[in-house]
Amino acid sequence: MASGRWAVDGLRGKRRRLATALKTRHSLSVANIIAFLVGLIALVLAIVGFIPLLGWLNWLIIVIAGVGAAFGFISEKNSGRNFCFVVMAICAFRLWIGGGII
Repeated sequence: MASGRWAVDGLRGKRRRLATALKTRHSLSVANIIAFLVGLIALVLAIVGFIPLLGWLNWLIIVIAGVGAAFGFISEKNSGRNFCFVVMAICAFRLWIGGGII
């Protein structure tokens, strides 16, 4: 009878560990979604930043996309992080064309 009780307790412990692992995986995928959404917001702002004399906005967008990339580093997946890097590269290219300011 005692061995049966230990088996049930062991099963409960496994269920708890599984639930904890699933919560952790869920939070890591949420970090990827957050990174992608921040990158999307930065991309929309980058479109506005392509207007002449609004090049200063690209400096802000690079910082915003950097925050999104930080969330992407937390995630298990790379898509959100890579998307933020692409947005950062687009803004850096725009700044390079405009001489860093214009």
